[in-house]
Amino acid sequence: MFLLRLFVGVVLVMLGLGYLFHPESIINLNAFMRDNVFKDTYVLLSNRRIGSILLVIGFILLILTFQMPR
Repeated sequence: MFLLRLFVGVVLVMLGLGYLFHPESIINLNAFMRDNVFKDTYVLLSNRRIGSILLVIGFILLILTFQMPR
């Protein structure tokens, strides 16, 4: 959990610095993500495969979370 929070914090700081000092890089990142990651064809053509993979990963993470000592 510590590494996840650390990673999210670093990503948010980098995005904040990008917005302040290099807004054109954020625009390029947005265009890349829109064109390559969040395409409608992925959702329309392989929705069952993506949904089942996400469910399996989610259940694995939930099981691992509840099995970890507190």
